[in-house]
Amino acid sequence: MTSNVSAVGERVGEFYDQLVGMFDASLYGPNIHVGYWNSQEDSTTLEDAADRLTDMMIARLGIGAGSRVLDIGCGFGGPAIRLAQRTGAEVVGISVSRKQVEKANELAEAAGVSGKVTFQYGDAMDLAFDDGSFDAIWMLESVMQMPDRAAALAEAARVLRPGGRLALTDNYEREEISEERRPVIENILQRYLTQPPASFETYPAMLRQAGLRCTELLDVSESTTKQSVRRLGEAMAQNMEQLASKVDPEVFNKLKPAEGENMEMPELGYLIATARRPETA
Repeated sequence: MTSNVSAVGERVGEFYDQLVGMFDASLYGPNIHVGYWNSQEDSTTLEDAADRLTDMMIARLGIGAGSRVLDIGCGFGGPAIRLAQRTGAEVVGISVSRKQVEKANELAEAAGVSGKVTFQYGDAMDLAFDDGSFDAIWMLESVMQMPDRAAALAEAARVLRPGGRLALTDNYEREEISEERRPVIENILQRYLTQPPASFETYPAMLRQAGLRCTELLDVSESTTKQSVRRLGEAMAQNMEQLASKVDPEVFNKLKPAEGENMEMPELGYLIATARRPETA
């Protein structure tokens, strides 16, 4: 692992360590991924919409009791715990944020699943697991913060057993970004340590190069990010004082939208990709 790649992981870990206080005031509950709404009129809460997306991803893994699942970029552990509760699978979650790992293990113990769900510090670019260790892997909004998508996917494929499934969500460039808008979008992405968007058209090829066969590529932008940004902005405005009290003021001021700033990025889409590791090379 090069020093540059390692440095990116360290920065992301430090970033989430600084934000861990928001766990107690999370508008998504024990989740830090977007929600899924069935329509513009759908009044589902942020937390329930995030759980709905989690359930969609659980269905794509096709696992059950006795399966072993790796959650790469586990956040606070809410999705992993939900997966274990709904399927009976054993789940191992990793994060580059040590404070996230600590909170996630506390949450698993409180939920009574610490025997089935464990969390540990780990870097997706250099996984500390043997080849073929897992029946399924998911990456919920984590691959977009990794310094090299292709390398991260190849490493995931390495620890996935032949025939095992990978499910992930990612940003992609849905519309051409104009020269005027590019610095605006880059500024927002950099504030959240998010890499430039992927390409929808080349995603299957990227998965194939990693040793995986794409079985589904779905654009869910209209039901996810388009709605989440607007609804989260409204919820943050209503809970600004509570959120500010949980995070270092300097960090909070850096991340919160400036007065009049529009955080919507219609040029970026949101995809779900499902892939399988072939039984034979």
